[in-house]
Amino acid sequence: MKMSSKESFMVVSSGGVSMADAESIRGITDDPESLIITALNTWTASVMTMPFFHADVHSGNLLVLEDGRVGFIDFGMVGRVGEKTFKAVSELSSSMAMNDYQGMAEALLNMGATDADVDVKKFGRDIEQVMMDMARVQPNVAAVGMSDGSVQGVMSFDEDEVTNMLLKIVSVTEDNGLKLPREFGLLVKQSLYFDRYLKILAPGLDIGSDTRMIALEAEVV
Repeated sequence: MKMSSKESFMVVSSGGVSMADAESIRGITDDPESLIITALNTWTASVMTMPFFHADVHSGNLLVLEDGRVGFIDFGMVGRVGEKTFKAVSELSSSMAMNDYQGMAEALLNMGATDADVDVKKFGRDIEQVMMDMARVQPNVAAVGMSDGSVQGVMSFDEDEVTNMLLKIVSVTEDNGLKLPREFGLLVKQSLYFDRYLKILAPGLDIGSDTRMIALEAEVV
């Protein structure tokens, strides 16, 4: 049966919980680490192989369904990645995995437009400071009373922090005379969301070396 048309749109409840709701997720699966890897791989695959990617994966749009699957909802904001940007993002990811801040600066230069001579070493130092600031941001932990009288810790994060970190990155690039394409900002913001989910669900996971990540498989190929 056709449920949607140009005149009408059918919305169906997914029955899931937010990707930031660690306690509820542990009630669905005993392996939240594999869950966030699946979510990140799915999104990365869309960036690498599909005409568009989900460009608003905040905690209300990325759900864990009751059967343990990951649900991406609300594709009202999507992005497209051109060949030049995609190549530069791949270089950026490789440099990031190795903590090569000058390499990150060079990748950003390959992606953006500039009329000025950029001091790559200074740009790299500025990026290093931003990355250190990102690493210091931790999820909020609150004690919540349960119906059985017990108390459990619930982790969450302030989504304003994601926006603030994106603004810092944009500010650093502009201060160094570089203007980045719009799709880069969309990619970075989604990456910052996933960084928060990783800190909540898999704080010990190193995505730069974990062989389950499809981005690493693509680099090997």
